[in-house]
Amino acid sequence: MKLRELAAAIGGDLAGDGNVEVTHVTEVERAVPGALVMVREAHLLSLAEASTASALLLPSDLQSEAKPVVRVTDARLGLARAIALLHPAPPLAPGTHPTAIIGAQATLGAGAFVGPYVVIGDGSRIGDRAVIMAGCVLGRQVTIGGGSILYPRVVAYDRTEVGQRVIVHGGAVIGSDGFGYAADGDRHVKMPHIGRVVIEDDVEIGANTTVDRATLGETRIGAGTKIDNLVQIGHNVTIGRGVIIVGECGISGSVTIGDGAILAGQVGVKDHVRIGARAAILAKSAVTKDVPDGAVFSGNPARPHRETLKQQAALQRMLRTDPPPGHHAG
Repeated sequence: MKLRELAAAIGGDLAGDGNVEVTHVTEVERAVPGALVMVREAHLLSLAEASTASALLLPSDLQSEAKPVVRVTDARLGLARAIALLHPAPPLAPGTHPTAIIGAQATLGAGAFVGPYVVIGDGSRIGDRAVIMAGCVLGRQVTIGGGSILYPRVVAYDRTEVGQRVIVHGGAVIGSDGFGYAADGDRHVKMPHIGRVVIEDDVEIGANTTVDRATLGETRIGAGTKIDNLVQIGHNVTIGRGVIIVGECGISGSVTIGDGAILAGQVGVKDHVRIGARAAILAKSAVTKDVPDGAVFSGNPARPHRETLKQQAALQRMLRTDPPPGHHAG
């Protein structure tokens, strides 16, 4: 691709020879002719300029005259767009592998791909250009929207609904029963879960993440939400649009998370808690009470981050305080 074409496609400003051909994006240490190298920090610019890379991708606060340059306002966004253009996923020829098992009255959309040893249950619907990779198992009356990708060994239980352009990584399980039991003396009686899971458009779900079906009604994940690997989402949870949930979070049943909220790694959320829109929960926090819109919480139990910092500072002062005269340890 010519550099001027790439600059136009990612919304960048071109400086220098726009006819230079770029074939791939790489790190400066691996630069060869044809490479586009991203430089975000000034101290790496001279190294990139001295490399054999054909062009540089720079944030708007850096400049170079040593090589052709595409400058972007948002370096991370520019990099994401450049990689997508220069490293597209290999196309899969539409069709159904002969080892796949397709249930009665199941339908496959135009251009859909169904890989080896896939099982699709009765009455399920696979949208146009959807990709169902090897070993996936879809239950009865499952819907997979157009352009969605299920990587190998994804499991979607009965009546799961997946929107368009959704990405589900390997080993994820969608629609398994929630963890619910009723006490009968010293016995635990299973609570049947007869609800379903609804995943809206443009969601991404990481490897080995689990999304439990609702006891009644729906577990719902809003459009554009991105969920990392190894996340547990309990029954009847409602997650808004554009939410970020980082790896190893555990979200208990009936939690509500507002639009644009962020949960950092290893956050735990108690059942029936509401996390407000655009709130941020910092890593390793334990959320036991509602979090207001736009708030930043941290700690165990989670509280406003400023309170957590004050508590930590007070504890450090206590630990540094010399013992009173006459005090003897032991």
